[in-house]
Amino acid sequence: MNEFVVSLFGPGLARTGIETGSGLALLGVLGFALGFALNHGSICTVIATTELVSEKRPARFLALFEAAAWGALVYAILATAPTMQQGWSPLAYLVPSALLFGIGAYVNGACVFGSVGHFGNGELDFGFAFLGMAAVFYVESLLDLFPDRLPSSSSLQLGPVALAIGLLVIVALRLGTSLRTESNFRQLTLAMAAVGTTFALLAVLAPGFSITATVGTIVSTPVGGAVIALCLFTGSFVAARTRTQRITLQWPTIHDVLRRTLGGVLMGLGAILIPGGNDTLLLIGLPMGAWQAALAYLLLVAPLAVLIAKFGSAARAWS
Repeated sequence: MNEFVVSLFGPGLARTGIETGSGLALLGVLGFALGFALNHGSICTVIATTELVSEKRPARFLALFEAAAWGALVYAILATAPTMQQGWSPLAYLVPSALLFGIGAYVNGACVFGSVGHFGNGELDFGFAFLGMAAVFYVESLLDLFPDRLPSSSSLQLGPVALAIGLLVIVALRLGTSLRTESNFRQLTLAMAAVGTTFALLAVLAPGFSITATVGTIVSTPVGGAVIALCLFTGSFVAARTRTQRITLQWPTIHDVLRRTLGGVLMGLGAILIPGGNDTLLLIGLPMGAWQAALAYLLLVAPLAVLIAKFGSAARAWS
């Protein structure tokens, strides 16, 4: 960790992110802000793909890459290389795994980001998607089905200035596509800045952090992982309550439970082998310039787009 990070967060926090009470508090604040932003911006790969395919509205899809650019900018400012805690799988595993994750996201009705937002909206059935993912990670850790791969990291090829210019280009493109069809440009801009910034900071302070790998995160950083997870969902819940001014819980039906659990299991299986879900691909893989991340995300979106075009999708932004 470079001198800037050590001076800003302290040597203990810079090493593990959870050694001190202040470190835990910071992780909690960042987790809360991430959950709040995900709900406030109603950002989700399934929603973005639905708008792109069904309504020819690319703005929300561009916003996902805007968040990735914010993450890359944070890594560049901190002079820290984004790191995958498990190296990329060979193509023979990566390709079918990415396709499987995309199918799972369609079955679930939301990606990882969207599931956090839906749960905050009081749609409790989306919690079963995380239980499905957690079960897959837990079983894999018990049986040790796949060999550990060395971490993969890469220094950023672009400096802060170049990344800031690239970010402005993406924002300008989204503005150009939003003028006639979107009314929440400013809200989504702020939300994407918060998502990219907070996720990158969490990835730096708590190595191994991932919304997808809920169990893996808690295992690798037991206390910090639990704090982040709790504050993440609390932030989403507070954002929804702030927006609607009321508390409405939607109790799941058996059909909902089965659908979300199956979707979570499929996404979990895909995330193990990629490794990582759409959150990891966008906010760690793309900032590190990994072609595997770009390929996996493309393959993740491809079955989503096909399924949405053929069968439709009920996924809609709520803000």
